Amino acid sequence: MSESNETRRGGWSVVDVPVTTSLHDVATAATGPVAAGNVGTVVARSADGAWNVLVENGPGASGETLYAVASTADGERIWFAGTNGALGAYEVGEGRRRDHSEPDGVTDSLSSLAVAGPRGSEKLLLADDNGAVYTAEATGTSFDWGREFRPAGDTALTDLAASPDGVGYAVDGEANVWQTTPDDGWEAIGVDAAENSLYAVVAGENRLLAGGGNGRVYLSSDGGGSWTPYSLGSFTVKTLDVAGGRALAAGSNGRLVTRGDDWETNDWDGSKTVNGVRLGDVDVAVCNDGVVLERSASSEGTQPASSGTTDEG
Repeated sequence: MSESNETRRGGWSVVDVPVTTSLHDVATAATGPVAAGNVGTVVARSADGAWNVLVENGPGASGETLYAVASTADGERIWFAGTNGALGAYEVGEGRRRDHSEPDGVTDSLSSLAVAGPRGSEKLLLADDNGAVYTAEATGTSFDWGREFRPAGDTALTDLAASPDGVGYAVDGEANVWQTTPDDGWEAIGVDAAENSLYAVVAGENRLLAGGGNGRVYLSSDGGGSWTPYSLGSFTVKTLDVAGGRALAAGSNGRLVTRGDDWETNDWDGSKTVNGVRLGDVDVAVCNDGVVLERSASSEGTQPASSGTTDEG
């Protein structure tokens, strides 16, 4: 059905960061948001709102591009992954970087990363550009690498996510959503009616969202048993997040679309591709060329709204 429930609201602003390189992903650590990007850069937001460089040149000091960043459930260990098998961790309490590159001998680019559980006993999911996904379980600073899986054959997985209870999810360019299983490793759980590639997935409490081409987002509240499609406009959904009763979808053309009771398109003075988003006390979006946007969660929806149209299938 079609309904006029998309409005335009502000609240986002560009903030100063000490880098000009593109940032590809953002996560939340114990100390606040962290983002990772080109030449191995990891930047972090402190409590006073200032952004600082945490890691200058990747896990192995080789300047690898970092495509993904994720933190443990307690926020005490930050993981980042990227080109040439680059994989590293930053110990928040120690202020120390650790190099875990070429995990289990993998040298392909690692494009997606998901982490579940607290520091020292977390579980990792890593996906490369060739369709492989790898698992690992931590014991302190040691890791036990499991077998390689190829849920979609040679089709690359475009994003990974982990639910709060440790279930892993993935999406691919063939419009499939995958879920980890105890016995077979992975199984397809949707989206049967999807006609566009999927590039983003996020799992929250009782909510699973996948998004991709033509502004399509699919919502499941029953673990993939059924899906509700939404059309958010003419852009590619590249990143998603959920927190509490809110959701955020973003991507090409600088589009940011927030969901509370309805989907609402948020304006800001720019059009750079949004590569990663994170909801929290301060919402954060990271873009190409070192552009970082912030919005206080309490400021969401405080500005006048103009009408628009969202199609809900």
